[in-house]
Amino acid sequence: MYTKIKIFSGLVLAFSIMACSTGSSQEATATLDFSQVKTYGKALADQVAAGDGAGIDEIFRNSGVVIDLKANAYYAVNGVHPVKRGDLTSYYPKSIVKASLTDDSIIRAYSFTGHNGHEVDMEAMCFVDNKPGKLYVGDEYNYIYELDLNSGEVTREWNLADIGVSTRADKGIEAMAYDPQTGHFYIGIQATKSIIVADLSLDEGEKITRINEFKVASSPSGLYSHSDGSLYMVTMQGSSGQKVFQYSVAGELQCTLQIPKSAGMTRPDGIFIDEVNDFLYLVDSQGPLYDGHSLYRIPWTAPCGK
Repeated sequence: MYTKIKIFSGLVLAFSIMACSTGSSQEATATLDFSQVKTYGKALADQVAAGDGAGIDEIFRNSGVVIDLKANAYYAVNGVHPVKRGDLTSYYPKSIVKASLTDDSIIRAYSFTGHNGHEVDMEAMCFVDNKPGKLYVGDEYNYIYELDLNSGEVTREWNLADIGVSTRADKGIEAMAYDPQTGHFYIGIQATKSIIVADLSLDEGEKITRINEFKVASSPSGLYSHSDGSLYMVTMQGSSGQKVFQYSVAGELQCTLQIPKSAGMTRPDGIFIDEVNDFLYLVDSQGPLYDGHSLYRIPWTAPCGK
């Protein structure tokens, strides 16, 4: 049972009853607790006002999030959305924004209209522990970029076509995470409802090797690799509602977390758990269209038992 959501100056309070049980397939199930929520998005709206979306796409289509606690900042990425049917190219520039977790102001923006002669639709992001100052970005045209956060330049790119990945435009990479324990990237592909496990050989130029691939319950829209060995995957929408799935790195489904309808999310599109396990961050790429928000933060209670 849920009460109505009340909004007070960007702080959303909802009251839910936590549920935890075991499904018939033996994976655990639970409902995320949205009783204490902080929301973000002011910096992203400011970036649109500064020119993102070319005055055509009037909201920041936040499609991913990573958190840098040392910098007290979050990074968000503005994905391309066909505001005009069939048109994916009229909305540049699109940007990755670094924003303050304290006052939700822009710290820095990295804007793009293309790269290496091809279009861009950046959708997913992750850090790699031993590559400080670098951000790895997945693109729906099935490229992965290495962005130097100091210079603002893309220093390397990997093309998933080199490992046989081919999808139509706007149906490629939607989610991405890096696991320091395996040294592999986990790449969520929208069209195939699967996660590709790849080695990017970060010390060897732009070589990419496919390690594995496994199907998932629904099309992945966000991935996070946890230090407990789990992969957390969020999906935009399923027949039974919005969910976060916990998988092993081998692709075994371990737990399902329901996002309650009372949370008011429209299109969950990214996930991150901070390194001290204090908070879970969930992205909503269409939240501002429906009086919602671009980013939600709730306390992380490890409802799956880890």
